[in-house]
Parts: sequence; structure tokens; C-alpha cells
Amino acid sequence: MLAKKYQKGFSLVEVLIVIGIIILLALISVIALNDQQAKARDAKRISDIRQLRTALEFYYSDEAEYPVVNQPIILGKNGKEKLCSKDKGGFVSADTECKAESTYMSKVPTDPLSGWQFTYTSTAQGYDISFKTEKPSSLGLAGTYHAHAEAIDTVSGAK
Repeated sequence: MLAKKYQKGFSLVEVLIVIGIIILLALISVIALNDQQAKARDAKRISDIRQLRTALEFYYSDEAEYPVVNQPIILGKNGKEKLCSKDKGGFVSADTECKAESTYMSKVPTDPLSGWQFTYTSTAQGYDISFKTEKPSSLGLAGTYHAHAEAIDTVSGAK
């Protein structure tokens, strides 16, 4: 009588199929994670801009005007890391001494994505802060937004 020989283990084809499935699942996970990270950065941007608008309203309440700048500035960088009273200059460097009651924001936020920025400009109506979002958010489609005393508006680039 002939005995059948059974081999224990997996064939090469079976191992390659399993490896292919694992790679596919990993790729899908990475893509989903990147999308969620972009949405989280957008949520942080919007939150930071809302906090900045609140600080600017407190500044306006005390100083009767918004911080005046001669040209657009990048917030949180280049000596514009803190928001103090008008007598200190409005947006100032982090090492500038401000009284506790005249510090409206001890650390001005920066965009969470390297290379992106929040830009502050003085206007006849007050101020304009421009920033970009990566994905559709609570504000609307991805694109450039402008924050001012009245609202945050979609201006350009919505896709």
C-alpha cells in the first residue's frame, strides 16, 4: 500500500500572498493616517486663529485700536512671538518684558506645518490674518482664509 507523504508548512506562493496582503493593509493604513494628520493640523490652525482673534479683541478693548504694523508680519517668528500692550509695541519678541496685565498672548501661535505661516496685516478696518487649510474643515473647503474682527472668510484657493 502506498502511503501519501504530507509536508508540513506553507508553500512559497502562500507566503507571498500573505506578505502581499500585509503590505496592502499597511499602505491603506498609512494613507488614512496621513489624511487624519492633515485634518488634525487644520483643527489646530482654526483653534489657534480663534484664540488669536480673542486676544486681539482684548487688545482692542484696552488700546482702542488693533496692533499696527507697517508691512505684513509672520506671526510667531522674527520677533513677533508675543502680544503685549501698545506701549510695548503690540507684537514683540518672546524675551520682551511685559506686565502680566498687559500681556494679551504670551506665545503667539505658528502654523503646525513647517513652511506654512499665519500672516498679520494692518487694515483700515483693523487687521487681516491669512492662513491656509489642507483639507475641508469646519470653515469649508481647503484653501486660503482671512480672519478679521468680524469673521473668518474664505477668500481664495478653495478646492
